[in-house]
Amino acid sequence: MENNWTVREYNECDVTNIVEATGLLPLTARVLCGRGYNTPEKVRNFLSFNASCDYDPFLMKDMDKAVERINKAIENKERVCIYGDYDVDGVTSTTVLYTYLSERGVPCTYFIPGRLEDGYGLNKRAIESLKETVDLIITVDTGITAVEETDFANSIGIDMVITDHHSCREILPSACAVVNPHREDCTYPFKQLAGVGVVYKLLSALDGGAEGILKRFGDIIAIGTIADVMPIIDENRYITSNGIANLQKTSNLGLRALMECCGMFGKDGDAKKINSAGVGFVLAPRINAAGRIRNAKSAVELLLSKDYATAVRLAEELCDINKERQATELDIYEQAIKQIDGIKDNGVYVLGSDGWHQGVIGVVASRVTERYSRPSILFSFDGDVGKGKRQKHKGLFYVRCP
Repeated sequence: MENNWTVREYNECDVTNIVEATGLLPLTARVLCGRGYNTPEKVRNFLSFNASCDYDPFLMKDMDKAVERINKAIENKERVCIYGDYDVDGVTSTTVLYTYLSERGVPCTYFIPGRLEDGYGLNKRAIESLKETVDLIITVDTGITAVEETDFANSIGIDMVITDHHSCREILPSACAVVNPHREDCTYPFKQLAGVGVVYKLLSALDGGAEGILKRFGDIIAIGTIADVMPIIDENRYITSNGIANLQKTSNLGLRALMECCGMFGKDGDAKKINSAGVGFVLAPRINAAGRIRNAKSAVELLLSKDYATAVRLAEELCDINKERQATELDIYEQAIKQIDGIKDNGVYVLGSDGWHQGVIGVVASRVTERYSRPSILFSFDGDVGKGKRQKHKGLFYVRCP
């Protein structure tokens, strides 16, 4: 099925002005004009990435409250649990915050829910299991809709600090602090941070500046930002440009082992040129595969590795899991195509089968939509219950049916 291309209009006079003022190629200027950067000033601002894009973290709503509560935990050596998500953004967020707090002397643990056994986000069963061993839960890349779960944590004596970057609902959780640039009452100037980007701002606030945090964790923060498909503009451009430079010479044993396993080092032992494509299409899928097929804890363990032999073992394990993910995805995709071949051309495709792996049906739905230029819904059935994902031209989200 053919795709329909829509070419954005632009003013050729604007292109000429940009070329003359900036020295860019006409083609580059046309692309930028088509994206709304139609003056030399807008182009310069878009292409620049410097410390002026690194905004004061305390401009974010509740950041002061989060810092106050976490500093109390640091001072009193309270027991803290980092509650993350199973994707790359969640894994990198968990790794960075866990490492920082542990280095500050906090008795720290982390919890990554299993995709199949726990589902997405906070759940009361997991919180209940922590009540005897945890004083404070800090969420990363999740929690903004966990109103009931936060009330439950409060009722059993566990404080909550929520950091997230997903869309907010009208009612926010009753936590000690809710840090999310998408809050309606938050005036933070850049809204498109990844979950790990919000954690970066939190650590910058706790540490009294961003320079040390970027130097220590910039490579991991960049991976989470790129993998979560955040727009690489403004503060994200500043974060990723610094992080990729750090990744080129990373001291993180887990990352280095994974890069070696992926062939990202040359025969001379130096890293090959690394860019956002290498992160997004080579490193990120292997980190993400653990949460899709098995459990994302192994990805966190890789990034926290202090022993190189352990790091190599975990890196090889993630590469093997990624191969399993690819094979599973291809098998479901081929089954889905066969189902489509047996029906007429519809405005939307609704497909399903017993045993389709819930961790990859969203990816397959994306491939179906890309191939046929139609929204698609894929269900994995277990008895009389189906769990599915729907792919439109933009956006992927869960749907459930009895």
